[in-house]
Amino acid sequence: MSPAKRTGKLSGKAPSTTPPVSPSSMSPTDLRVLAQALSDQDLRLLLADQAVEIRDLTGRLDRASRQRDVMRDDSDHLLREMALAGSEIHQLQSQIHDLERDLEDSQTAGAAADVSLDRLRDELRLTQEEVVTNDYVGSTHGGSALGSARGGSPAPNPPPSSPDVALAQLSEELQDTKESLERASAGRDYALEEFVRMTRLRDEIQAKLADSELQRDKATTEWADAKRTQTELESKLRRMSDKLKEADATTAKLQDQLTAAQTQQQQLILERDRGLSERDLARRRLALVTAAVSDPLPPLSGPSQAASVSALLPTCISRS
Repeated sequence: MSPAKRTGKLSGKAPSTTPPVSPSSMSPTDLRVLAQALSDQDLRLLLADQAVEIRDLTGRLDRASRQRDVMRDDSDHLLREMALAGSEIHQLQSQIHDLERDLEDSQTAGAAADVSLDRLRDELRLTQEEVVTNDYVGSTHGGSALGSARGGSPAPNPPPSSPDVALAQLSEELQDTKESLERASAGRDYALEEFVRMTRLRDEIQAKLADSELQRDKATTEWADAKRTQTELESKLRRMSDKLKEADATTAKLQDQLTAAQTQQQQLILERDRGLSERDLARRRLALVTAAVSDPLPPLSGPSQAASVSALLPTCISRS
């Protein structure tokens, strides 16, 4: 605003109560005093206008600071989400390690459970590699967003020493503030995009974690089934072993009885053979006796002939 306009506004706002004085009737000293008063009034109006602009600029700076704080809060929230994702990744890795230990403890399970557990180990290893890669990429982008979000506005300069210098400084600060606001807006948009991406990544991690938990539950169920089957087989094996021991004892007992029976049979055979020999001997004796009885004997003339017959009979029997 020019000094003439400010002077007009001043004369319109505060009219003088004294009658107007013609400049031609004023002395040079009065004219100098009037010119100084008008200059002072113009300076005060200029300073008042600059104060208004300073207040406006201060308001804009406050709004930019609040937006920067919001940006920082958004960035902190994003960092917390990333930390949560990292914690979930750590939990997933811990669960993977626990699952691997469980898988190592179930080496004696059946062939079907081993195949399923090996497949699960491969899937979990791929999930771990993909999660670590996504976390590294997300951390890189998150750091860039945080750096962009923390780009602060320049500090205000000290009060100007003259109106023109103050006005130039205010104009420069206003331009810097606009550029800072644009950078902050761009950083906020980028941070919001990163937040959306990290949220999507977190959801994917949670989905993978849920799938891993399902796979782990499935593997645990299969391991429990295999362990139960193994226990049942061991129980059956113990029962069969006990029955086998009983059968061995029975077999040994029967073997002893068979040996005793064979020994008794041999004794009976020997006794039978001896009885048959004795029977055959008796039959031969009987035949000799019968033959001797059936043959006509010569008449006995005396004791000598009877003695010869008695001596002949044992000889015949012994020969037979």
